Parts: sequence; structure tokens; C-alpha cells
Amino acid sequence: MSYHLNRQQLQPAGEYIGRRTVVEILGRSGVRASELCDIRIGHVRLHDPDGARFRIPDAKTQAGIREVQMTPDLVETLIEHIDRLRRAGRAVDPEAHLVQNLRGGRMDRQRVGEIVRDAAHLASKHHVARGLPPLPHTTPHSLRRTYISIALLANNFDVKWVMSQVGHADSKMTMDVYAQLEQRAQRSHGTAFDRIVRTAREQLEGRGEPSTTLKHWATIGPRSENRPDLASRKPVRKTKNPANCRVLLTWPRPRLELGTPRFSVVCSTN
Repeated sequence: MSYHLNRQQLQPAGEYIGRRTVVEILGRSGVRASELCDIRIGHVRLHDPDGARFRIPDAKTQAGIREVQMTPDLVETLIEHIDRLRRAGRAVDPEAHLVQNLRGGRMDRQRVGEIVRDAAHLASKHHVARGLPPLPHTTPHSLRRTYISIALLANNFDVKWVMSQVGHADSKMTMDVYAQLEQRAQRSHGTAFDRIVRTAREQLEGRGEPSTTLKHWATIGPRSENRPDLASRKPVRKTKNPANCRVLLTWPRPRLELGTPRFSVVCSTN
């Protein structure tokens, strides 16, 4: 039996210990591995009117308790997890641990690390089979940093809220992740810059329609009397030139940046 299971890259069915739940909680709440091991079912509030959350004893907070909000997907995962524990004959009373070892007791941090490592290894195999790069080295701490990154993006970089979620008394780690996100945004500047230049070149050479950005840029520079939207206006510009001369503002020649006027002085012979 084991031979055939190994050939199909399958594992024999064993007792339910909630491997998926372990990874989901780490990735969707940012708790530490030790905190995950200490969570009891009585700490979980799945149907609270103020929002689903679980409570974690934390000496770094003023009240000694940290409340971690849960996403809707994490709530569904925990409901299914507790139901499977009940059907497996495990304890689901308020004092029972949320994630349990094979004896129904507290799971240790080493076991949590093994579950995350095995899950990352399996995910990398699926990625490679699809032609994608494998996952980097993944630990419970890297899942915590990933949560911080996503939480900052999802909450408009509300650093204080994210710190309260993950239990940071010092903002150093949160700000480190914040700085990395800013650097990645700055690196994308090059791609956006090239895209704008490419679009401008196509427009000037008559090979493309003006983009919304370029139309906006065109309104920044001095206005031209040749612009269609100003055809109804009087092309009169007060200058200090002699009375028989006037300054014409025309669109820039090819290979000049948008918004750059070309000045021409026309004098009458009268």
C-alpha cells in the first residue's frame, strides 16, 4: 500500500491535525508560532457583532490582551476546522487548544515550523510543474512578514493598526516592511516612465491616439491659438512688442516635449 501511495505522490490518511488551518492562521492573521500554539477555542469569537476575532494574551499591550481581527475567509476555515475536530472526537470545549497535536494537547512550535515547511515544499512542486519559480525559504516568521505587507496595502498603510494586530510594541519591524514596499513602488517608476515616453513618441509620430495622461500634460503648458478647444476664443496676447508685431504660440515641432511652446514673431509692413 505504501509503495503505491508513494508512486502517486500521496500520503496515507492519518488523524486530522489541521495543517491547512495552521498555515491559514499564520498567513491571514500574522500571529507568532508560539501565540498560535497557545490559542484556545474559548479565545475565538466567530460570531461577535463587532466582528470575528480571537484574543491573545500579550504582556506588551496595556490590557494584557491583544484582539486580532479575522478575515471572512479565515472565519470559514476555523468553522470547518472546529467541526472536523468535533467529528474526529477531539475536545472542542473553551479550554481546548485551537490547533492540537495527535494527543489533543498543545502543538509545539517545531511542529508548526514543519507544517509550514511541508506546505511550502508542496506548493513549490506545483509551481515548478506549471513553469513558475519555486517559493523562497518559507517559515512561520516569513508568513508573518507577508501578512504585515498585505495588511499595510489593504489598510492604506495604517501603521498603528497593523502594529496593534501583530503585537509590535516597537514599530521597527513594521516600518522595515513599509520601507521595502516603498522601494518596490519606486522601482516600478521605471516601467511607468518608459510607458509614458513610448506613448508620447507614438503620438508625435502619428502612430497612436493621445493617452489620458498625455492629454493632461498638454493642458499644463502655455495655451496655443491653434488648439481646437480654443478656436472660439480670441487669439490675442498682450505683449510689450511694438504695435505692429504680435507673438504666435503654436504647437511644438516633432521631437519637442509636450507643453513646450514655439514662439514666432510676425510683423506687418503697415
